[in-house]
Amino acid sequence: MTEYKVSFRYARALLEQAIQEGSVEIIYKDFLRVSEVFASSRDLRSMVESPVFQLWRKLEIVKLIFDEIKISKLSMDFLLLLINKGRGELIMSIIEQFENQYNIYNKNLTIEVESAIELTDEIKNKIITRIADWTKKKVLPKFIINPTLRGGFLVKIDDWVYDSSIKNQLEVLYKSLAEG
Repeated sequence: MTEYKVSFRYARALLEQAIQEGSVEIIYKDFLRVSEVFASSRDLRSMVESPVFQLWRKLEIVKLIFDEIKISKLSMDFLLLLINKGRGELIMSIIEQFENQYNIYNKNLTIEVESAIELTDEIKNKIITRIADWTKKKVLPKFIINPTLRGGFLVKIDDWVYDSSIKNQLEVLYKSLAEG
């Protein structure tokens, strides 16, 4: 089975359990902290992923780290289950899938907006409002400055892209002039 499918199934199972227990928000916040810890410690990731380390040692270290951070029992049990099942290398992927499913469950839509310069708050709000009206979801934007765009902006929603950048318009103009 591919990494995506396995990660999706584990994340889905956890989300369903969290829904039953009424702890979806708690698990989501726990996973944000777990993700930060794993992202900041290459040694921890290597240890959890390595088949060389003894299982009891991995479990002990993970318990110590996340007891100190104070994650919920369900989150802790889930991490320990993953390590017991030899799925430590999938932890970050499962967290990413959980976040995606959490956003679907809460009707959140993450978007990226790239622009050549910092957009004004008025323009940011217009973009967010238009997309929220169009999708009927709560928009969670990420604004990125990309000087190569020259002007305009680019909106990415999953695998869909709306490109109103000057760079794109110049490329379209060049192609039309080059073709005759």
